[in-house]
Amino acid sequence: MPQNDYRTSAASYAAGMRTLFAPSEESTRSSIRPATEDELAGRADNLVEQSAALIEQTAVYLNADDMATRLGAEQSLLAQAAASLRAADGLLELADESDGEATRSVGAPRQPQTFDDLLGLIDGSLAEIGAQVEPQAEMTRSGASTTPAELIETSNETMEQVVASVGTFARGTVASLIGLDPALLKQAAGMLGSELAQAVTKLGENVSRLVSKAVAFIVQAYDSLLAAMGQDAASALRQQAAQWVEDLQQGEALNELADALYQTDDTRVRVAQLVEDSGAPGPVLGKTQADVEALSPGFQSRLKLAGQIRAGLGLLKFIPAAKGPLELAT
Repeated sequence: MPQNDYRTSAASYAAGMRTLFAPSEESTRSSIRPATEDELAGRADNLVEQSAALIEQTAVYLNADDMATRLGAEQSLLAQAAASLRAADGLLELADESDGEATRSVGAPRQPQTFDDLLGLIDGSLAEIGAQVEPQAEMTRSGASTTPAELIETSNETMEQVVASVGTFARGTVASLIGLDPALLKQAAGMLGSELAQAVTKLGENVSRLVSKAVAFIVQAYDSLLAAMGQDAASALRQQAAQWVEDLQQGEALNELADALYQTDDTRVRVAQLVEDSGAPGPVLGKTQADVEALSPGFQSRLKLAGQIRAGLGLLKFIPAAKGPLELAT
């Protein structure tokens, strides 16, 4: 698929996101009217449809030959997930203020949602987007010579930084889930996208239109993440998450869980053996060391987007418990 097709779809999606909470089309220069519930629902429907198509178009580039393009596709999918959750947040806030009448002007969120920071990772060349997060070795180190011991030490330090970041991120994730029904979370862990879509259909029959549209955006966020990780990876992560919940309830430390997931002790031993057995000259080891040092900053850029997605998990708290989408699907 030519990238210009992706860019056309991305530009249309970005325009829709920017105007989701715009004033009513009936506004005039002298009288700005907030959008009606009908207008918001219509815009949301169009955006959800565009989102589904854009996810498919973006996922194609996860297998591109060019590394920057692959990274750009990954960043775009993560940004799409975060944007969908941000849209859902705004709709849920409006639903709280609305009396449920279809033609009532429900206004804009107290602090209107903006999407420009995320749309910059969606609306553009995937290769250029990916180049912003592609690991870049430090120029001053690229030609330096180093020893096997120094390279091994750098590798170990990088692993420690990544594991520490995972532990910190996971602590925030656990905190963001406080207040959610554990049974609801267990159901969500085992749900497929098609089941969620059916849940949204049933949800629309039981709650306000804006809540229903908000949940539709949450489903799009879920689908974006599935595309970014791959179905098999997502399934494995769900199973891993279920095990982590049990471990956390038993008092396991998050950093220890991250250590176990990445098998850092075993990796340290194997890296040391590979380096010592390689017989590579100092300049080659120096270039490798610079590449390894660049891995942690690249990882941090992914965590930044993941943090915005994590924050969206808390949106489930605001969906009426007795009419939650997962309960309605069963």
